[in-house]
Amino acid sequence: MLGVVSLYQKLVKMSDAQRIEAITRKLVSVKSVNGTGGEVAIVETVEGILRSFPIFQMHPEWVWTQKLPGDSLQRKNVFAFINKENATRTVIYHSHLDTVGIDDFGAIKQAALNSDELTAYFKNYSADSDIQKDALSGDWLFGRGALDMKSGDAVNLVNLLYYSEHPEEMSGNLLFMGNCVEENDHSGAIAALAELEKLKKQQHLSYEVAVNTDFISPKYAGDQQKYIYYGAAGKALTCFYIKGIETHVGNTYAGIDSTLVASRINTLINNNPEFVEEIPGEEILPSSCLLLRDQKDFYNVQTAKVTHLYFNTFTYQRPVYQILQQLKEAVQSDCAELVAELIKEQAAYLNKLSFPATEDKRQLKVFTFTEYLQSLRQAGVQVEQLMHDFWEAHADMDKREVGFALIDYLDKQVNDSTAKVVLFLAPPFCPHNSVAKDSAVYQKLQATLTAYGQTENFKMKQFFPYLSDSSYLAIDENEEEIGKLAENFPLAEQIYPLPYAKMRALNIPAVDIGVFGKGAHTWKERVYKPYSFEILPKIIRDFTTKVWKE
Repeated sequence: MLGVVSLYQKLVKMSDAQRIEAITRKLVSVKSVNGTGGEVAIVETVEGILRSFPIFQMHPEWVWTQKLPGDSLQRKNVFAFINKENATRTVIYHSHLDTVGIDDFGAIKQAALNSDELTAYFKNYSADSDIQKDALSGDWLFGRGALDMKSGDAVNLVNLLYYSEHPEEMSGNLLFMGNCVEENDHSGAIAALAELEKLKKQQHLSYEVAVNTDFISPKYAGDQQKYIYYGAAGKALTCFYIKGIETHVGNTYAGIDSTLVASRINTLINNNPEFVEEIPGEEILPSSCLLLRDQKDFYNVQTAKVTHLYFNTFTYQRPVYQILQQLKEAVQSDCAELVAELIKEQAAYLNKLSFPATEDKRQLKVFTFTEYLQSLRQAGVQVEQLMHDFWEAHADMDKREVGFALIDYLDKQVNDSTAKVVLFLAPPFCPHNSVAKDSAVYQKLQATLTAYGQTENFKMKQFFPYLSDSSYLAIDENEEEIGKLAENFPLAEQIYPLPYAKMRALNIPAVDIGVFGKGAHTWKERVYKPYSFEILPKIIRDFTTKVWKE
């Protein structure tokens, strides 16, 4: 605590830009890698900084933490609230506190959290002229989390401090929310919904907008545009359980190799623009393969019976169940072509050896998860009881593996020899949402940016192109569409229970007005100080002032 108290004593004498840099450096120095105890340490650091502010010395109850229920690491979110008497209109500043790991720093791993050491290193780094130029300029701050997104945390904290020092500029309430576990499952933001709901009822608040300061970056070399987003892309983890027909390699034409099927599906879907939505002017990204792995755990000369495959699939406007159906139909068509090719190849092989032709009855069935369960029920399988038994025995399994293991477990109850592909969803699922152009929030954001048009080149975009905690503050998909999604999400209530009703009830418009930099999630990560520390906080405050007004 002494460190943060002395930090505040320094902050008093600093400009806003200096304050943001000082807090960024402090936060970067705390190793807060996702999935480690460092996530607790960073929340405690932020809480300490907040409690050192005079307003929270006077009102300590305005700062609090929320533990994640059932979390083995005892991770928590941190909140700070500045109350304007008799005001209901509330602006949320939110950001995440965890980072990705530091192994990518390689030989300079020990400097990953030291901005000065990294600056000195990159000044002499001739292998990359762009980063060397940035280091020499003095305008960039380096370090794990400097861009994604501890500088964004610092902007929010300093703006909170600013309003505490200038209460006459407040015509509404301000809520700071720092979340853990953003870099994989978003469980910090999901848990925070209950806290937002409780605070709204207790204080009779109206959440007008949530401002996320997650990072933005150039889209191409020399790009100086600052991209401001009035919505968040969604994400579905689209998974394929692939069971082939195993065979000895000495009789290879008799089987269906699950790795071959997986390769076909990967070639069909991975980076294929034919499966993306058409939204003019938006960065609409295709599905990307995140895992392709057969399930053989030792060497033998049998072809792989089962292979697992999953993709990161972004969503924008289309409901997820429609995307699943499109993928299923495409895979079904491609698998039919594959089986026809395999039959043709075997016939040619037998003919070449003057062997008699044989009747080839191989099939490769393609199901969605809900279709697969229905087929099991028709075969007399007690699906619900088996799923219950499975979960009782596998509750500690990694969330990404549960669906695969469940399907494998169910399939062994039938013990058929039919090759099959089962398409399903696994965590995390991020809903998509966006702010309507005819809304007051959009118009006030546009007006704010227009006022800075002489100094910055802004580009408003609908969907934040990276994954964001903002996805959970509102949801565009309706109840029926979510129901169809849930049918294809194995054991969703057990492994990833999302509070859809809370999201829909809160319905908080979310925008991203982020820090600017380069190299997020790489060892060359860096934030551009002149914009991020000097201009950005003023833009956010001007927007906040507009939102507070009726």
